[in-house]
Amino acid sequence: MEQIILSGLTLERFGQIIEDKIKQAFALKEVASKKTASFKEPKFISRKETAKLLHISLPTLHDLTKEGKLESYRIGTRVLYKPEEVMEAVSQRNFTNCERKRNNIN
Repeated sequence: MEQIILSGLTLERFGQIIEDKIKQAFALKEVASKKTASFKEPKFISRKETAKLLHISLPTLHDLTKEGKLESYRIGTRVLYKPEEVMEAVSQRNFTNCERKRNNIN
């Protein structure tokens, strides 16, 4: 067992040093906890869920993705979508049957 010899240090000062170190450790833990709490893992939905949300078929979803109208993310072998990006794309563009028919006529 090691001995620590403190010379020239009063008991009060030693207690203050320990108290300061404990407060510092708790403050660091609190900061780390806030950083972890503020990090939000992005939510993804599958192709099937996205197609259901948009009321379209999977081939139509594939076409919209290939055309760049929807942003997809490949994670491993899966193709996923962010729901907020899907809703944003829908609000910016009109994905209706009329648009498809118009494009086929021209």
